[in-house]
Amino acid sequence: KSRGSRPSSSSSTEDDEGELPLMSVSLTCDGHPDKKIDLECECLLLALGRTANVESMGLEDADVEFDPARGVLVDDYARSVSNPNVYAVGDCVANVPRLTHVSGEMAKVVVQNSLFEGQWKLSSFVVPAVMYTDPEYATVGRSMSLDENGRVVLAPNLDPDEVDVYRAELRHNDRAILDSSDDDGFVKIFCEKGTGRIVGCTIVSSRAGEMINEVSLAIKHGIDLEGVGRNIHSYPTLGETVMGCGLQYINSNWKTF
Repeated sequence: KSRGSRPSSSSSTEDDEGELPLMSVSLTCDGHPDKKIDLECECLLLALGRTANVESMGLEDADVEFDPARGVLVDDYARSVSNPNVYAVGDCVANVPRLTHVSGEMAKVVVQNSLFEGQWKLSSFVVPAVMYTDPEYATVGRSMSLDENGRVVLAPNLDPDEVDVYRAELRHNDRAILDSSDDDGFVKIFCEKGTGRIVGCTIVSSRAGEMINEVSLAIKHGIDLEGVGRNIHSYPTLGETVMGCGLQYINSNWKTF
C-alpha cells in the first residue's frame, strides 16, 4: 500500500542546446486529493524500496515463519514468532525501518536479550530517518508497535487532526543568515493535541541529520516541548530553531488578561 505523496502526471521538454530536459511533475497527497503541487526539475529520483531475500535459505526447516516479500516475522524481542530460539536482525526482518542505524540497534537488542537475559523491546525504538539531499530532510516519530498476535508492525501515520503543529523558519536563524544557507529550511514539531508531548518532527536544513537527534532524544525520554524550549542552546547554531518551536509552545500557554 502506498503512503504519502505520489506523482499524478509528468512531462518533459528539451532545449536546443542538448542540456538535461526540464521535467514537470504534479504531486498529490493521500487523503488530500484536492491539494496538488506542481514542480519543475531536471531529474526525478524514484525510491522504490527493497524486498527481503529470505527464500531458499531453509527457514522452513528451522520452523522460522517469514513473508517472502517482507522478511522474517519477529516478536518484540527480535525473536522468530514461530521459533523463539532464533533471532533476526536488520533488513531481513519484516515491518522494521530498513535503515543502517536500525540494524545496528537491533543487533544490540539481540546480544543483550539472547546472551544477558535482557528485556529490550523493539517497540521502544524511536527511529529518526534522513534523506541526504541538499538540503537534508529528516523525520522522526513513526515507530514500531505490535499487532494482536504479538508481531512487530509499523505504527500508523500521525492523524493531522490529533496533533498541534509548531513551526520555526531557518531564515530567521542567525547562523543560517551568517552562512547564507537554509533560506527555505524549517523545523516542524508535532505534539499530541492540547499537550506538549512530542510525537513527531520534520526538519529541512543543511544539517537536518544532526538537528533531528535532539528531538529523537526528547521523544525517547518523555521530554515535552516546553523542556526543549527551556534548554539553553549554543549561539549561533541552527539547532536554536528547534528551541524556537519550544518557545512557541511556551508562549502559546502564557496567561493573558
